[in-house]
Amino acid sequence: MGIEPERVQMFHCSAAEGQRFQQEVTRISEEIEKLGSSPLKESKEKEEMDSNTGKKKKTE
Repeated sequence: MGIEPERVQMFHCSAAEGQRFQQEVTRISEEIEKLGSSPLKESKEKEEMDSNTGKKKKTE
C-alpha cells in the first residue's frame, strides 16, 4: 500500500486507563509531527491536478 510502518500504530488500553491513553496519544502525535506530511496526501494532490492545464482541479 506504500505506507511506512512508522505511520501505522495500534495500542490497547481499557476505559480505566485514561492516563495511559493520554500518554500514548501524546507520543503518537509527536511522532506524526516528526514524520511530516503523508506521502499518500501528496500522491492524492498530484492526482487531483488537471492533466491538461497542470492546475489543481476544483473539488466540491
